[in-house]
This record gives sequence, C-alpha cells and structure tokens, in this order.
Amino acid sequence: MKCRLQMDRLPTVISCCFCCFLRAGTVMIAAFSFMVGLFFAPNVSQSKGAWDMSPVLASYSSATESAVQVALGAVSIALCAISALLLLGACCNIPILIEIYQWGALVYAVTVSLMFLILAMFCFFVPPHSYLAGGLLCMFVVCNLLLTTYFILVVNSLRVSLKYLASHEDLV
Repeated sequence: MKCRLQMDRLPTVISCCFCCFLRAGTVMIAAFSFMVGLFFAPNVSQSKGAWDMSPVLASYSSATESAVQVALGAVSIALCAISALLLLGACCNIPILIEIYQWGALVYAVTVSLMFLILAMFCFFVPPHSYLAGGLLCMFVVCNLLLTTYFILVVNSLRVSLKYLASHEDLV
C-alpha cells in the first residue's frame, strides 16, 4: 500500500479570517506571500536587505553567512513566483496552480524554519550569547509555521471547492 500525502484530506474552512470569501482571502494570501518573498529576496545579491545576518554570524566565516543569505533569498524568490501562480489560479479557477502554491509554501516554511532554527542555535550556544536574537528567531519560526498552516488550509478550501464545482457543473 502506497503512502502518499494528499492535500484533499486536509480540513477545510468556510471563509478566510472569519469575514471574507475564500477567493478574496486567497488573493490576499497571494499578495501577502509575495510581499514576504520580496522582503527576503535582496539577500541573494548579498545586498543589505531587510534582514542582515552580519551581527549573528560575525565571528564565523563569510562563506557560511553567504550560503544562508543566498538560500534564504532563493527560496524567497521562489515564494514570489508561486504567489503569482496562486493569484492566477484563484482568479482563473485553476486548481493545479493553487496546489502548486500549497506545496511550494510548505517547502518554503520548512526551509526558512530550519535555517532560522540553525541561526537560533548559533545565538544560544555560541559566544557571545545573544538570547534575545535566538528567542526572536524561535518566535518567528513558530509564527511562520502557524501562518503557513492557516494559509494552506484556506487555499486548500478554495481548491477543493473549485474541484467540486467542476465535477458537478449541473449545480452551477
């Protein structure tokens, strides 16, 4: 028996943020995800963007810092791309583009969380200790995972409803 992850088995919600329709909520999620991707994207070019990791990794090789910044920038650019696909999928009723966003957002959240947990371990266990920075990174990881989970549930609800309506066109 094959064990395959399917997004169709996730729980569904009726509305986004308890106040707006799924399509409008999905468009807001696409816009928010795109802005988050733009927030971290300057790190690919090694420019000092919104997130500067120099103070955290100052005592380590610049190769480590460069690798983390480039990885964070690359997944952020990918998030921008899949957010554009989500916007297109929500506006044009294309469920496969919505599912691409779901898997991409999951990969983004796991990647960013792992990188930030590694940086938090540097903050906690490597002198000079910076407990505040490590704590903030851990809080960011928790918020990132919770927000991504909610986004995936809302987007999945729209995708499932579009698939249901497509299979039952006589209802429309």
